[in-house]
Amino acid sequence: MTPSRLSLQSLPWNIIQATINVLMYGDQLGQNSVKLEEIKFSNPCIPLLGVSRSWRALALKVLCQECFINLDKKPKSATTEFAIWPAPMKHEHSDFYSLVTSITINTKTQDVFNRKALHQLHSLKLAKGSFDSVKVLKVMLNESLKTTDTRIKAKNAIDFARQVRQLMPHLSSIRVEYSGGEEILESMAWAYELLLGQLYGGLEARELTLVNCGLSLGTVPSTELKLTRIETIWDTTFDETIELVRLNANTLRTLEMSCAQPTKLFKLLESRDNRGCVVYPNMRVLHLWSGNFTKYKCQSFKGNYSPFPQLEQLTMDLIYPFTDDVLFRGNTATLNYLRMAADPDTIQLLNSCNVFDGGRMESLRHVRVDVTCIAGISEIKTSKLVADFIMSLAFRAQTLEIEGRLPKDAFLGAISQPENCQHLQHLLVNDLQLSLSDILTAIQSAPVLCYLYSQFIGLGDDLKGLPADQVVEHVEVKLKNASRHFKHWRLWHTPSTVIESAAQSVMTLASIFPKFTYSIVTSTVRAEYNSCIRKALTTPPFNNYKAALERLLFVGWD
Repeated sequence: MTPSRLSLQSLPWNIIQATINVLMYGDQLGQNSVKLEEIKFSNPCIPLLGVSRSWRALALKVLCQECFINLDKKPKSATTEFAIWPAPMKHEHSDFYSLVTSITINTKTQDVFNRKALHQLHSLKLAKGSFDSVKVLKVMLNESLKTTDTRIKAKNAIDFARQVRQLMPHLSSIRVEYSGGEEILESMAWAYELLLGQLYGGLEARELTLVNCGLSLGTVPSTELKLTRIETIWDTTFDETIELVRLNANTLRTLEMSCAQPTKLFKLLESRDNRGCVVYPNMRVLHLWSGNFTKYKCQSFKGNYSPFPQLEQLTMDLIYPFTDDVLFRGNTATLNYLRMAADPDTIQLLNSCNVFDGGRMESLRHVRVDVTCIAGISEIKTSKLVADFIMSLAFRAQTLEIEGRLPKDAFLGAISQPENCQHLQHLLVNDLQLSLSDILTAIQSAPVLCYLYSQFIGLGDDLKGLPADQVVEHVEVKLKNASRHFKHWRLWHTPSTVIESAAQSVMTLASIFPKFTYSIVTSTVRAEYNSCIRKALTTPPFNNYKAALERLLFVGWD
Protein backbone atom coordinates (compact mmCIF):
# COMPACT_ATOMS: atom_id res chain seq x y z
CA MET A 1 0.00 0.00 0.00
CA THR A 2 1.51 3.33 -1.04
CA PRO A 3 2.13 6.23 1.38
CA SER A 4 -0.23 8.47 -0.60
CA ARG A 5 -3.02 5.93 -0.22
CA LEU A 6 -2.30 5.67 3.50
CA SER A 7 -2.47 9.45 3.92
CA LEU A 8 -5.78 9.63 2.07
CA GLN A 9 -7.26 6.91 4.24
CA SER A 10 -6.15 8.57 7.46
CA LEU A 11 -7.67 11.99 6.77
CA PRO A 12 -10.32 13.16 9.28
CA TRP A 13 -13.96 12.88 8.18
CA ASN A 14 -14.50 16.65 8.10
CA ILE A 15 -11.53 17.07 5.71
CA ILE A 16 -12.87 14.30 3.47
CA GLN A 17 -16.32 15.91 3.49
CA ALA A 18 -14.89 19.34 2.59
CA THR A 19 -12.79 17.83 -0.23
CA ILE A 20 -15.81 16.07 -1.70
CA ASN A 21 -17.91 19.22 -1.53
CA VAL A 22 -15.27 21.25 -3.40
CA LEU A 23 -14.93 18.53 -6.04
CA MET A 24 -18.68 18.39 -6.51
CA TYR A 25 -19.72 21.99 -6.35
CA GLY A 26 -16.62 24.15 -6.80
CA ASP A 27 -14.87 26.71 -4.64
CA GLN A 28 -16.94 29.37 -2.89
CA LEU A 29 -14.46 32.03 -3.97
CA GLY A 30 -15.78 32.33 -7.49
CA GLN A 31 -15.61 28.94 -9.18
CA ASN A 32 -18.69 28.44 -11.33
CA SER A 33 -21.20 26.09 -9.77
CA VAL A 34 -21.28 22.76 -11.54
CA LYS A 35 -24.37 22.03 -13.60
CA LEU A 36 -26.51 19.06 -12.57
CA GLU A 37 -26.12 17.27 -15.91
CA GLU A 38 -22.34 17.70 -15.80
CA ILE A 39 -22.27 16.08 -12.37
CA LYS A 40 -24.39 13.15 -13.52
CA PHE A 41 -22.26 12.34 -16.56
CA SER A 42 -18.80 13.25 -15.27
CA ASN A 43 -19.03 12.82 -11.53
CA PRO A 44 -15.82 13.47 -9.55
CA CYS A 45 -17.09 11.28 -6.71
CA ILE A 46 -16.81 8.05 -8.73
CA PRO A 47 -13.03 7.56 -8.21
CA LEU A 48 -13.41 8.33 -4.50
CA LEU A 49 -15.69 5.33 -3.94
CA GLY A 50 -12.66 3.02 -4.10
CA VAL A 51 -10.23 4.93 -1.86
CA SER A 52 -11.37 3.56 1.49
CA ARG A 53 -14.50 2.83 3.52
CA SER A 54 -14.50 6.37 4.92
CA TRP A 55 -14.27 7.97 1.49
CA ARG A 56 -16.91 5.61 0.08
CA ALA A 57 -19.33 6.28 2.93
CA LEU A 58 -19.08 10.07 2.58
CA ALA A 59 -19.12 10.00 -1.24
CA LEU A 60 -22.32 7.93 -1.19
CA LYS A 61 -23.79 10.31 1.36
CA VAL A 62 -23.29 13.17 -1.12
CA LEU A 63 -24.53 11.20 -4.15
CA CYS A 64 -27.69 10.00 -2.40
CA GLN A 65 -28.68 13.05 -0.36
CA GLU A 66 -31.49 14.14 -2.71
CA CYS A 67 -34.08 11.96 -4.42
CA PHE A 68 -36.87 12.64 -6.95
CA ILE A 69 -40.09 10.62 -7.06
CA ASN A 70 -41.94 11.33 -10.30
CA LEU A 71 -45.58 10.21 -10.31
CA ASP A 72 -46.58 12.39 -13.26
CA LYS A 73 -46.12 9.57 -15.76
CA LYS A 74 -48.07 6.85 -17.51
CA PRO A 75 -49.65 4.22 -15.21
CA LYS A 76 -47.09 1.95 -13.51
CA SER A 77 -44.17 3.94 -14.87
CA ALA A 78 -43.44 6.10 -11.83
CA THR A 79 -39.73 6.52 -11.04
CA THR A 80 -37.35 7.23 -8.21
CA GLU A 81 -34.04 8.84 -9.07
CA PHE A 82 -31.15 10.36 -7.16
CA ALA A 83 -30.55 13.95 -8.20
CA ILE A 84 -26.81 13.57 -8.85
CA TRP A 85 -26.38 9.83 -9.18
CA PRO A 86 -23.68 9.22 -11.84
CA ALA A 87 -25.22 8.06 -15.10
CA PRO A 88 -22.50 5.43 -15.78
CA MET A 89 -23.13 3.71 -12.42
CA LYS A 90 -25.83 1.07 -12.33
CA HIS A 91 -27.12 0.09 -8.92
CA GLU A 92 -30.36 -0.62 -7.09
CA HIS A 93 -31.32 2.75 -5.64
CA SER A 94 -33.23 1.12 -2.79
CA ASP A 95 -29.90 0.00 -1.30
CA PHE A 96 -29.16 3.62 -0.41
CA TYR A 97 -32.59 5.02 0.51
CA SER A 98 -31.46 5.30 4.12
CA LEU A 99 -28.94 7.98 3.02
CA VAL A 100 -31.56 10.26 1.49
CA THR A 101 -32.21 13.48 3.46
CA SER A 102 -34.38 15.38 0.96
CA ILE A 103 -37.13 14.21 -1.40
CA THR A 104 -39.13 15.93 -4.15
CA ILE A 105 -42.42 14.35 -5.26
CA ASN A 106 -43.85 15.46 -8.60
CA THR A 107 -47.50 14.80 -9.54
CA LYS A 108 -50.65 16.38 -10.98
CA THR A 109 -53.01 17.92 -8.45
CA GLN A 110 -55.91 16.19 -10.19
CA ASP A 111 -54.25 12.78 -9.78
CA VAL A 112 -54.02 13.23 -6.02
CA PHE A 113 -57.80 13.52 -5.83
CA ASN A 114 -58.74 10.86 -8.40
CA ARG A 115 -56.37 8.27 -6.81
CA LYS A 116 -53.99 7.99 -9.79
CA ALA A 117 -51.10 9.43 -7.76
CA LEU A 118 -51.70 6.89 -5.00
CA HIS A 119 -51.71 4.02 -7.51
CA GLN A 120 -48.43 5.31 -8.94
CA LEU A 121 -46.91 5.50 -5.47
CA HIS A 122 -48.01 1.93 -4.72
CA SER A 123 -46.43 0.72 -7.97
CA LEU A 124 -43.00 1.67 -6.61
CA LYS A 125 -43.45 -0.93 -3.84
CA LEU A 126 -41.93 1.25 -1.17
CA ALA A 127 -42.16 0.00 2.40
CA LYS A 128 -43.18 2.17 5.34
CA GLY A 129 -40.19 4.07 6.64
CA SER A 130 -38.18 3.51 3.44
CA PHE A 131 -36.81 7.02 3.74
CA ASP A 132 -36.26 7.15 7.48
CA SER A 133 -33.48 9.80 7.25
CA VAL A 134 -35.49 12.27 5.20
CA LYS A 135 -36.02 15.59 6.96
CA VAL A 136 -37.18 17.77 4.06
CA LEU A 137 -40.01 17.02 1.60
CA LYS A 138 -41.04 19.08 -1.40
CA VAL A 139 -44.34 18.24 -3.12
CA MET A 140 -44.84 19.74 -6.57
CA LEU A 141 -48.49 19.77 -7.67
CA ASN A 142 -48.84 20.49 -11.39
CA GLU A 143 -51.88 22.05 -13.06
CA SER A 144 -55.10 23.18 -11.43
CA LEU A 145 -57.93 21.01 -10.24
CA LYS A 146 -60.67 20.55 -12.83
CA THR A 147 -64.04 20.72 -11.14
CA THR A 148 -65.69 18.84 -14.00
CA ASP A 149 -63.94 15.66 -12.89
CA THR A 150 -66.54 13.86 -10.78
CA ARG A 151 -63.94 11.45 -9.43
CA ILE A 152 -62.46 14.11 -7.14
CA LYS A 153 -62.84 12.80 -3.62
CA ALA A 154 -61.46 14.08 -0.36
CA LYS A 155 -60.62 10.57 0.88
CA ASN A 156 -58.15 10.04 -1.97
CA ALA A 157 -56.20 13.13 -0.98
CA ILE A 158 -56.18 12.02 2.67
CA ASP A 159 -54.91 8.55 1.72
CA PHE A 160 -52.19 10.03 -0.51
CA ALA A 161 -50.94 12.35 2.23
CA ARG A 162 -50.96 9.52 4.79
CA GLN A 163 -48.99 7.22 2.47
CA VAL A 164 -46.38 9.92 1.82
CA ARG A 165 -45.93 10.67 5.50
CA GLN A 166 -45.54 6.95 6.30
CA LEU A 167 -42.64 6.65 3.85
CA MET A 168 -40.65 9.30 5.71
CA PRO A 169 -41.58 9.19 9.41
CA HIS A 170 -38.96 11.68 10.62
CA LEU A 171 -39.88 14.70 8.51
CA SER A 172 -39.21 18.13 9.95
CA SER A 173 -40.18 20.34 6.98
CA ILE A 174 -42.62 20.17 4.06
CA ARG A 175 -42.73 22.56 1.14
CA VAL A 176 -45.73 22.38 -1.19
CA GLU A 177 -45.59 24.11 -4.56
CA TYR A 178 -48.51 24.29 -6.95
CA SER A 179 -49.26 26.23 -10.08
CA GLY A 180 -52.38 27.49 -11.78
CA GLY A 181 -52.70 28.54 -15.37
CA GLU A 182 -56.03 26.94 -16.31
CA GLU A 183 -59.20 28.97 -15.93
CA ILE A 184 -61.70 27.48 -13.48
CA LEU A 185 -64.91 29.11 -12.35
CA GLU A 186 -65.76 27.24 -9.17
CA SER A 187 -63.65 27.73 -6.08
CA MET A 188 -61.56 24.68 -5.15
CA ALA A 189 -59.92 26.27 -2.12
CA TRP A 190 -61.50 23.65 0.13
CA ALA A 191 -59.69 20.87 -1.73
CA TYR A 192 -56.30 22.54 -1.49
CA GLU A 193 -56.85 23.33 2.17
CA LEU A 194 -57.73 19.69 2.85
CA LEU A 195 -54.65 18.33 1.09
CA LEU A 196 -52.30 20.87 2.67
CA GLY A 197 -53.70 20.22 6.11
CA GLN A 198 -53.10 16.48 5.74
CA LEU A 199 -49.56 16.89 4.42
CA TYR A 200 -48.54 19.47 7.04
CA GLY A 201 -50.13 17.65 9.97
CA GLY A 202 -47.98 17.80 13.12
CA LEU A 203 -45.05 19.68 11.56
CA GLU A 204 -43.91 23.17 12.53
CA ALA A 205 -42.01 23.99 9.31
CA ARG A 206 -44.76 24.47 6.71
CA GLU A 207 -43.93 26.11 3.39
CA LEU A 208 -46.18 27.00 0.46
CA THR A 209 -45.22 28.27 -3.00
CA LEU A 210 -47.86 29.62 -5.39
CA VAL A 211 -46.89 29.85 -9.06
CA ASN A 212 -48.97 31.78 -11.60
CA CYS A 213 -52.34 31.20 -9.96
CA GLY A 214 -53.93 34.25 -11.57
CA LEU A 215 -56.41 32.41 -13.79
CA SER A 216 -57.29 29.75 -11.28
CA LEU A 217 -59.75 31.39 -8.94
CA GLY A 218 -60.17 29.72 -5.60
CA THR A 219 -56.82 27.94 -5.54
CA VAL A 220 -55.36 30.08 -2.75
CA PRO A 221 -56.26 28.72 0.72
CA SER A 222 -58.41 31.04 2.79
CA THR A 223 -57.83 29.54 6.23
CA GLU A 224 -54.99 29.70 8.71
CA LEU A 225 -52.56 26.85 8.05
CA LYS A 226 -49.83 28.00 10.48
CA LEU A 227 -47.46 28.44 7.53
CA THR A 228 -43.85 29.35 8.26
CA ARG A 229 -42.94 30.29 4.67
CA ILE A 230 -44.98 31.66 1.75
CA GLU A 231 -43.59 32.33 -1.71
CA THR A 232 -45.48 33.69 -4.72
CA ILE A 233 -44.08 33.59 -8.25
CA TRP A 234 -45.78 35.65 -10.96
CA ASP A 235 -48.91 35.49 -8.89
CA THR A 236 -51.60 37.99 -9.89
CA THR A 237 -54.12 36.85 -7.27
CA PHE A 238 -52.66 39.49 -4.99
CA ASP A 239 -55.73 40.15 -2.85
CA GLU A 240 -56.23 36.44 -2.08
CA THR A 241 -52.52 35.96 -1.39
CA ILE A 242 -52.38 38.94 0.96
CA GLU A 243 -55.31 37.49 2.87
CA LEU A 244 -53.43 34.19 3.24
CA VAL A 245 -50.32 36.04 4.44
CA ARG A 246 -52.24 38.02 7.04
CA LEU A 247 -54.00 34.87 8.28
CA ASN A 248 -50.61 33.31 8.97
CA ALA A 249 -48.91 36.43 10.34
CA ASN A 250 -48.15 34.90 13.74
CA THR A 251 -46.23 31.89 12.38
CA LEU A 252 -44.61 33.23 9.21
CA ARG A 253 -40.80 33.31 9.27
CA THR A 254 -40.19 33.85 5.54
CA LEU A 255 -42.21 35.75 2.93
CA GLU A 256 -41.11 36.01 -0.69
CA MET A 257 -43.73 37.91 -2.66
CA SER A 258 -44.01 39.09 -6.24
CA CYS A 259 -46.24 42.09 -6.73
CA ALA A 260 -47.23 43.52 -10.09
CA GLN A 261 -48.73 46.55 -8.32
CA PRO A 262 -46.44 47.63 -5.46
CA THR A 263 -48.94 50.36 -4.50
CA LYS A 264 -51.01 47.55 -2.99
CA LEU A 265 -48.25 46.46 -0.63
CA PHE A 266 -49.78 48.54 2.16
CA LYS A 267 -52.36 45.73 2.44
CA LEU A 268 -49.55 43.54 3.73
CA LEU A 269 -49.48 45.74 6.83
CA GLU A 270 -53.15 46.68 7.10
CA SER A 271 -55.42 44.55 9.28
CA ARG A 272 -58.32 42.66 7.72
CA ASP A 273 -60.89 45.04 9.18
CA ASN A 274 -58.83 48.10 8.10
CA ARG A 275 -58.84 49.34 11.68
CA GLY A 276 -55.30 48.53 12.69
CA CYS A 277 -51.94 47.17 11.56
CA VAL A 278 -50.64 43.64 11.23
CA VAL A 279 -47.54 42.56 13.14
CA TYR A 280 -45.38 39.63 12.02
CA PRO A 281 -43.66 38.74 15.30
CA ASN A 282 -41.60 35.82 13.95
CA MET A 283 -40.74 37.07 10.46
CA ARG A 284 -37.02 36.66 9.76
CA VAL A 285 -36.83 36.95 5.94
CA LEU A 286 -38.81 39.36 3.72
CA HIS A 287 -38.30 39.46 -0.05
CA LEU A 288 -40.42 41.77 -2.21
CA TRP A 289 -40.03 41.97 -5.97
CA SER A 290 -41.92 43.50 -8.86
CA GLY A 291 -40.05 42.74 -12.07
CA ASN A 292 -39.44 46.44 -12.78
CA PHE A 293 -38.06 49.50 -11.03
CA THR A 294 -40.96 51.87 -11.65
CA LYS A 295 -41.53 54.28 -8.77
CA TYR A 296 -44.62 53.45 -6.74
CA LYS A 297 -45.49 54.67 -3.26
CA CYS A 298 -47.94 53.21 -0.77
CA GLN A 299 -49.72 55.00 1.99
CA SER A 300 -47.68 55.72 5.12
CA PHE A 301 -47.90 54.13 8.56
CA LYS A 302 -47.07 56.82 11.06
CA GLY A 303 -46.36 56.39 14.73
CA ASN A 304 -44.39 53.67 16.48
CA TYR A 305 -45.88 50.79 14.50
CA SER A 306 -43.18 48.12 13.91
CA PRO A 307 -44.51 45.30 11.68
CA PHE A 308 -41.31 43.22 11.55
CA PRO A 309 -39.61 43.42 14.97
CA GLN A 310 -37.41 40.33 14.41
CA LEU A 311 -36.53 40.83 10.74
CA GLU A 312 -33.03 39.61 9.81
CA GLN A 313 -33.00 39.73 6.00
CA LEU A 314 -34.73 42.32 3.81
CA THR A 315 -34.52 42.05 0.02
CA MET A 316 -36.32 44.56 -2.20
CA ASP A 317 -36.07 43.97 -5.94
CA LEU A 318 -38.11 47.09 -6.54
CA ILE A 319 -38.03 50.76 -5.63
CA TYR A 320 -38.76 51.18 -1.92
CA PRO A 321 -42.57 51.23 -1.97
CA PHE A 322 -43.51 53.19 1.17
CA THR A 323 -43.54 56.89 2.02
CA ASP A 324 -41.98 56.33 5.44
CA ASP A 325 -39.46 54.04 7.14
CA VAL A 326 -42.02 51.42 8.21
CA LEU A 327 -39.99 48.39 7.03
CA PHE A 328 -36.99 49.43 9.14
CA ARG A 329 -38.80 50.10 12.40
CA GLY A 330 -38.08 47.99 15.44
CA ASN A 331 -35.42 45.78 13.83
CA THR A 332 -32.26 47.86 14.30
CA ALA A 333 -30.83 45.11 16.52
CA THR A 334 -31.73 42.16 14.24
CA LEU A 335 -31.43 43.20 10.57
CA ASN A 336 -28.16 41.73 9.24
CA TYR A 337 -28.77 41.53 5.45
CA LEU A 338 -30.16 44.26 3.19
CA ARG A 339 -30.60 44.36 -0.56
CA MET A 340 -32.23 47.42 -2.07
CA ALA A 341 -32.27 49.89 -4.96
CA ALA A 342 -30.66 53.21 -4.06
CA ASP A 343 -32.64 55.75 -6.05
CA PRO A 344 -32.31 59.40 -4.92
CA ASP A 345 -35.93 59.70 -3.70
CA THR A 346 -35.57 56.66 -1.45
CA ILE A 347 -32.23 57.92 -0.16
CA GLN A 348 -33.67 61.32 0.76
CA LEU A 349 -36.66 59.64 2.45
CA LEU A 350 -34.56 57.27 4.57
CA ASN A 351 -32.03 59.99 5.36
CA SER A 352 -34.84 62.22 6.62
CA CYS A 353 -35.86 59.40 8.96
CA ASN A 354 -32.25 58.91 10.11
CA VAL A 355 -32.56 55.18 9.45
CA PHE A 356 -28.85 54.51 8.95
CA ASP A 357 -27.23 57.42 10.75
CA GLY A 358 -24.16 56.55 12.78
CA GLY A 359 -24.59 52.82 12.34
CA ARG A 360 -28.03 52.68 13.94
CA MET A 361 -28.54 49.32 12.25
CA GLU A 362 -26.11 47.73 14.66
CA SER A 363 -26.37 44.19 13.27
CA LEU A 364 -26.26 45.04 9.55
CA ARG A 365 -23.35 43.01 8.18
CA HIS A 366 -24.21 42.27 4.55
CA VAL A 367 -25.33 44.97 2.11
CA ARG A 368 -26.18 44.71 -1.59
CA VAL A 369 -27.17 47.90 -3.41
CA ASP A 370 -28.52 48.25 -6.95
CA VAL A 371 -27.80 51.55 -8.74
CA THR A 372 -28.81 50.42 -12.25
CA CYS A 373 -32.22 52.06 -11.87
CA ILE A 374 -30.85 55.58 -11.28
CA ALA A 375 -31.24 58.16 -14.00
CA GLY A 376 -28.50 60.77 -14.00
CA ILE A 377 -26.10 58.68 -11.91
CA SER A 378 -23.18 60.33 -13.73
CA GLU A 379 -24.11 63.75 -12.35
CA ILE A 380 -21.71 64.74 -9.60
CA LYS A 381 -24.40 65.72 -7.08
CA THR A 382 -26.44 62.55 -7.62
CA SER A 383 -23.44 60.22 -7.62
CA LYS A 384 -22.12 61.72 -4.38
CA LEU A 385 -25.55 61.37 -2.72
CA VAL A 386 -25.75 57.72 -3.76
CA ALA A 387 -22.14 56.88 -2.82
CA ASP A 388 -22.43 58.52 0.61
CA PHE A 389 -25.70 56.67 1.26
CA ILE A 390 -24.14 53.34 0.31
CA MET A 391 -21.29 53.93 2.71
CA SER A 392 -23.73 54.79 5.49
CA LEU A 393 -25.32 51.38 4.90
CA ALA A 394 -21.89 49.79 5.11
CA PHE A 395 -20.96 51.49 8.39
CA ARG A 396 -20.78 48.14 10.19
CA ALA A 397 -20.96 45.86 7.14
CA GLN A 398 -18.58 43.00 6.49
CA THR A 399 -19.79 42.50 2.90
CA LEU A 400 -20.72 45.23 0.42
CA GLU A 401 -21.87 44.57 -3.14
CA ILE A 402 -22.75 47.33 -5.60
CA GLU A 403 -24.70 46.37 -8.73
CA GLY A 404 -24.43 48.83 -11.61
CA ARG A 405 -21.81 51.40 -12.50
CA LEU A 406 -21.34 53.98 -9.79
CA PRO A 407 -18.94 56.75 -10.95
CA LYS A 408 -15.47 55.85 -9.71
CA ASP A 409 -14.64 59.29 -8.26
CA ALA A 410 -17.78 59.26 -6.14
CA PHE A 411 -17.07 55.72 -4.95
CA LEU A 412 -13.44 56.43 -4.03
CA GLY A 413 -14.39 59.70 -2.33
CA ALA A 414 -17.00 58.00 -0.17
CA ILE A 415 -14.93 54.96 0.75
CA SER A 416 -11.99 57.19 1.72
CA GLN A 417 -13.92 58.81 4.56
CA PRO A 418 -12.23 57.61 7.75
CA GLU A 419 -15.43 56.59 9.54
CA ASN A 420 -16.60 54.31 6.70
CA CYS A 421 -15.85 50.64 6.01
CA GLN A 422 -13.90 49.92 9.20
CA HIS A 423 -15.37 46.39 9.32
CA LEU A 424 -15.54 45.68 5.59
CA GLN A 425 -14.02 42.34 4.57
CA HIS A 426 -15.61 41.62 1.18
CA LEU A 427 -16.11 44.29 -1.50
CA LEU A 428 -17.83 43.41 -4.78
CA VAL A 429 -18.02 46.19 -7.37
CA ASN A 430 -18.38 44.07 -10.50
CA ASP A 431 -19.17 46.95 -12.85
CA LEU A 432 -16.55 49.36 -11.52
CA GLN A 433 -13.29 49.74 -13.46
CA LEU A 434 -10.46 50.09 -10.95
CA SER A 435 -6.73 50.58 -11.43
CA LEU A 436 -4.11 49.21 -9.05
CA SER A 437 -3.88 52.70 -7.51
CA ASP A 438 -7.65 52.68 -6.90
CA ILE A 439 -7.41 49.26 -5.29
CA LEU A 440 -4.70 50.53 -2.96
CA THR A 441 -7.01 53.39 -1.93
CA ALA A 442 -9.74 50.87 -1.08
CA ILE A 443 -7.30 48.73 0.93
CA GLN A 444 -6.10 51.79 2.85
CA SER A 445 -9.68 52.84 3.62
CA ALA A 446 -10.93 49.39 4.65
CA PRO A 447 -8.37 48.10 7.17
CA VAL A 448 -9.67 44.49 7.31
CA LEU A 449 -10.52 44.10 3.60
CA CYS A 450 -9.55 40.64 2.36
CA TYR A 451 -11.60 40.06 -0.81
CA LEU A 452 -12.22 42.30 -3.84
CA TYR A 453 -14.17 41.68 -7.06
CA SER A 454 -13.78 44.39 -9.68
CA GLN A 455 -12.94 45.18 -13.28
CA PHE A 456 -9.33 46.15 -14.01
CA ILE A 457 -8.12 49.00 -16.24
CA GLY A 458 -4.39 49.27 -15.55
CA LEU A 459 -1.80 50.39 -13.01
CA GLY A 460 -3.07 53.95 -12.62
CA ASP A 461 -1.62 57.32 -13.59
CA ASP A 462 0.83 57.49 -10.67
CA LEU A 463 2.28 54.04 -11.44
CA LYS A 464 2.13 53.95 -15.21
CA GLY A 465 5.56 53.73 -16.85
CA LEU A 466 7.45 52.91 -13.63
CA PRO A 467 9.76 49.86 -13.60
CA ALA A 468 8.38 46.89 -11.71
CA ASP A 469 10.73 47.33 -8.74
CA GLN A 470 9.70 50.97 -8.34
CA VAL A 471 6.03 49.99 -8.48
CA VAL A 472 6.58 47.58 -5.60
CA GLU A 473 8.50 50.22 -3.63
CA HIS A 474 5.78 52.81 -4.28
CA VAL A 475 3.08 50.42 -3.07
CA GLU A 476 5.08 49.49 0.03
CA VAL A 477 5.41 53.16 0.97
CA LYS A 478 1.74 53.90 0.27
CA LEU A 479 0.59 50.94 2.37
CA LYS A 480 3.17 51.38 5.12
CA ASN A 481 0.53 51.80 7.81
CA ALA A 482 -2.12 49.58 6.21
CA SER A 483 -3.05 46.17 7.56
CA ARG A 484 -1.98 43.01 5.77
CA HIS A 485 -5.32 41.17 5.63
CA PHE A 486 -5.87 41.34 1.86
CA LYS A 487 -6.01 37.82 0.36
CA HIS A 488 -8.13 37.51 -2.76
CA TRP A 489 -8.79 39.55 -5.89
CA ARG A 490 -11.32 38.41 -8.47
CA LEU A 491 -10.23 40.29 -11.56
CA TRP A 492 -12.82 40.88 -14.28
CA HIS A 493 -10.97 41.87 -17.43
CA THR A 494 -12.46 44.04 -20.18
CA PRO A 495 -11.46 44.09 -23.88
CA SER A 496 -9.11 46.98 -23.07
CA THR A 497 -7.39 45.20 -20.16
CA VAL A 498 -3.68 44.55 -20.69
CA ILE A 499 -3.09 41.13 -19.16
CA GLU A 500 0.59 41.90 -18.53
CA SER A 501 -0.47 44.86 -16.34
CA ALA A 502 -3.02 42.67 -14.57
CA ALA A 503 -0.40 40.02 -13.84
CA GLN A 504 2.03 42.69 -12.61
CA SER A 505 -0.64 44.09 -10.29
CA VAL A 506 -1.41 40.64 -8.90
CA MET A 507 2.28 39.95 -8.31
CA THR A 508 2.75 43.35 -6.65
CA LEU A 509 -0.10 42.59 -4.23
CA ALA A 510 1.33 39.15 -3.53
CA SER A 511 4.72 40.74 -2.80
CA ILE A 512 3.20 43.12 -0.23
CA PHE A 513 0.53 40.98 1.37
CA PRO A 514 1.80 37.70 2.86
CA LYS A 515 -1.72 36.23 2.94
CA PHE A 516 -2.44 37.01 -0.72
CA THR A 517 -2.69 33.54 -2.24
CA TYR A 518 -5.63 33.65 -4.58
CA SER A 519 -6.52 35.62 -7.68
CA ILE A 520 -9.15 34.76 -10.26
CA VAL A 521 -9.05 35.68 -13.92
CA THR A 522 -11.37 34.38 -16.62
CA SER A 523 -10.29 31.18 -18.37
CA THR A 524 -9.76 32.83 -21.78
CA VAL A 525 -6.71 34.75 -20.55
CA ARG A 526 -5.23 32.31 -18.04
CA ALA A 527 -2.51 30.98 -20.38
CA GLU A 528 -1.29 34.53 -21.08
CA TYR A 529 -1.56 35.40 -17.40
CA ASN A 530 0.50 32.33 -16.43
CA SER A 531 3.12 33.21 -19.03
CA CYS A 532 3.56 36.70 -17.58
CA ILE A 533 4.02 35.34 -14.06
CA ARG A 534 6.49 32.64 -15.08
CA LYS A 535 8.56 35.22 -16.93
CA ALA A 536 8.59 37.53 -13.91
CA LEU A 537 9.72 34.76 -11.56
CA THR A 538 13.25 35.00 -12.98
CA THR A 539 13.62 38.79 -12.92
CA PRO A 540 13.84 41.41 -10.14
CA PRO A 541 12.01 42.29 -8.01
CA PHE A 542 9.64 39.34 -8.26
CA ASN A 543 12.34 36.65 -8.16
CA ASN A 544 12.59 37.47 -4.45
CA TYR A 545 8.99 36.31 -3.94
CA LYS A 546 9.11 33.08 -5.92
CA ALA A 547 7.21 30.92 -3.42
CA ALA A 548 4.41 33.47 -3.05
CA LEU A 549 4.05 34.03 -6.79
CA GLU A 550 4.03 30.35 -7.76
CA ARG A 551 0.82 30.01 -5.76
CA LEU A 552 -0.85 32.42 -8.19
CA LEU A 553 -0.38 30.17 -11.23
CA PHE A 554 -3.36 28.34 -12.70
CA VAL A 555 -2.44 24.66 -12.94
CA GLY A 556 -3.08 23.13 -16.35
CA TRP A 557 -3.41 26.44 -18.22
CA ASP A 558 0.10 26.68 -19.66
